Amino acid sequence: MARDYTKYTVEGLGENHNKRQLVFTVVKDWAEKNNPSLDEIQAAFPDEVQGSKGFIVKESEVKDAKRFNMEEPLSIKNGLHVVVSNQWGVENIEPFLELVKGLGYDVKKITKEESTEKPAASTSSDSFDITQLSMRDFKKLVETHDELFKLEPILLKQVELNPNFWSYLLIYDHIVHEGEWMELSEKTRNGACIEWYEIQDEQEPLAQYVLDILEMDFEEVQTDTKKRIQYIASFGSYLYESLREFANVEDIEESDFAGYLASNDHTLLREGEDVFDKHGVGDDWIVTMADEWLMYCGFDSSNYEGECRVYLVNTEPKEFSIDYKRMAEDVMAKFA
Repeated sequence: MARDYTKYTVEGLGENHNKRQLVFTVVKDWAEKNNPSLDEIQAAFPDEVQGSKGFIVKESEVKDAKRFNMEEPLSIKNGLHVVVSNQWGVENIEPFLELVKGLGYDVKKITKEESTEKPAASTSSDSFDITQLSMRDFKKLVETHDELFKLEPILLKQVELNPNFWSYLLIYDHIVHEGEWMELSEKTRNGACIEWYEIQDEQEPLAQYVLDILEMDFEEVQTDTKKRIQYIASFGSYLYESLREFANVEDIEESDFAGYLASNDHTLLREGEDVFDKHGVGDDWIVTMADEWLMYCGFDSSNYEGECRVYLVNTEPKEFSIDYKRMAEDVMAKFA
């Protein structure tokens, strides 16, 4: 499938916008000019234009933060704050263009030859170091890069030198291909670069196992930015590989697989010790990290709402509002 790197210019609102930037820029401008109520802005930008995930949502009611621009909420009438969908691709950008044309916006597509933006060294050269980029910084690099065909070989070379950062290719594919297929990541996947572990032998959640492999402790991950970046990237690589491997384990029980998924997502336990309680910190960032990596692996937890009771690794059974048994079924169906 051909890739679409089209950029857009909006009269009076700047040049060389990618799809996400285009949508946000237009919605922000319209909101600032009209000071709409929630009903008015949702009527002007209806959900059916975006598709299945929603277009404009109250900031306080977002269920899946990864699909909205949470960093730049818009202020509307009565002090409400709304956020704009960041899920835009070839199929739904055309209905958006038709919509905003009717609202008086003059949007023009720009070919690569017509682009007027001067290349920035940080995004059009090999100056970036993948090991220094957090997930957020890497996503920003990909989303704002003007020449992705030049970025790809640089990215592949850096992943080759730093295999634990292979997971960043999942992020790249999710952004560039709108999550529909994993062209770059699957093409370069090499399970041999991941030191495998057997859950039956280790009996510890992946979150703890990755700490052990990297020879880090939790305090270092909390306080050392570079080590935290390495840990989060490594977790994503190990998670994807573990899903593929476990899906092909002979006679694996769905309930065991579900427990493994839930353990990665919600706990960091070693021999019954709660590491979070020990260090006096919350587990929100671990939960968020695991949820986001599951999404990049192709299993968005927001699509698995429902009650589920499973046994976590090294602990008692717990009730969850995510149906990990159904997720386990889908993982096994996809990778088996």
